[in-house]
Amino acid sequence: MDTRAFVDTHVKLLAAGDADWLVEHDYHDQAVMILMLGDEPQVVAGKEALKAQFGYYLKNIYRGTVSVERLAMTEDTISLEATINTTEGLAKVWDAIFMKDGKIFRHCSGMK
Repeated sequence: MDTRAFVDTHVKLLAAGDADWLVEHDYHDQAVMILMLGDEPQVVAGKEALKAQFGYYLKNIYRGTVSVERLAMTEDTISLEATINTTEGLAKVWDAIFMKDGKIFRHCSGMK
């Protein structure tokens, strides 16, 4: 799967709202996510921790992707800025994603 198709599928999986399936489908077994939210960055390592994080996010925050404004890709890297709908209204988000073996290996994410 090319990186554009990966992004499109990832957005669809977010919309489906199943954290376990999202992580199993898109994240490497050794994946790490760095969240730049709130006062302190948070490091989430491993699939079980990612499932818990995405479970919380999908249940309590995320309500859909409105648009992807900026997208840059190479064969193993995705960088994007997007607008999402949240329980608090519209929010600007950014992601830097590093791929390994066709799955997300390192994922840095934040909200503006």
